[in-house]
Amino acid sequence: MTFIRPKATAITKKYIQVNRPSTDFYLVFDLDYEYSALAWSFLNLPPPAWITKNPKNGHCHLAYALSAGVCTSSRARLAPLKYLAAIQSAYTQALKADRSYARLLTKNPLHEAWQTTWWTDEKYTLDYLADFVDLTGHPLKGKECHGLGRNCELFECVSNWAYKAIREYWSPNYQSKWQEAVLSHTEALNSQFVVPLPYSEVKSISKSIANFVIRNFSPERFRESQAVKGRKGGRISKGGGRPTKKADLLPIVMELKALGYNNRAIAEDLGLGAATISRWLSHI
Repeated sequence: MTFIRPKATAITKKYIQVNRPSTDFYLVFDLDYEYSALAWSFLNLPPPAWITKNPKNGHCHLAYALSAGVCTSSRARLAPLKYLAAIQSAYTQALKADRSYARLLTKNPLHEAWQTTWWTDEKYTLDYLADFVDLTGHPLKGKECHGLGRNCELFECVSNWAYKAIREYWSPNYQSKWQEAVLSHTEALNSQFVVPLPYSEVKSISKSIANFVIRNFSPERFRESQAVKGRKGGRISKGGGRPTKKADLLPIVMELKALGYNNRAIAEDLGLGAATISRWLSHI
């Protein structure tokens, strides 16, 4: 059982939470093998901020400080979270760190129970850390997901499902039933991981997705989007010749964007790639 305590009390404990509940300022790795304290050096990785070693077995925790915190809550922007998750996954693989480590608590580097070595005061950017590893295939997908990769996978998979599934739940006062359905789907996907996320994080991700979809995919907006696409079909059928796809669809993209649809939903409806939608809108 863990407790939130004042800083003056927390720093006297053997284990401490160095990251905030919704923001990561440190990447911490659990190396459960002997002579692991210098593993980073043998692998030509950058020096960590500190290493806390258990003097009884040589196992240690290794921590890298980030130059800027990365939001990890359900409100996080997915791109930087996926980038951090990929780096975390690649370093875990390189260091042969424990994938099942929850990363909530770490050995307190100020506690006398551990042998602590302070290596650098430098705080690293994500780009700098990424230069030392190959991010290909990271974060891992499917049941092998671990760390922040699980958050990314759940958010992407559940979101893609929810954009389509919401239409089956439209009825008077459907919100509560819809939220239960999203939570159930999120829990089912989470249970497939070798090390599932705690229920509190699953519930937070589920609630965020359910509420977003309710706001942006209502029956009223769906009818409006259908009307917009109907107008698109009318304009194309009346034209003589064959205008370019962008010329045909950009006005529709802009109308759907004004209705509150995100790029992924617009892309799916119009049979385009989300990157294409982003590129078109960036040049407006």
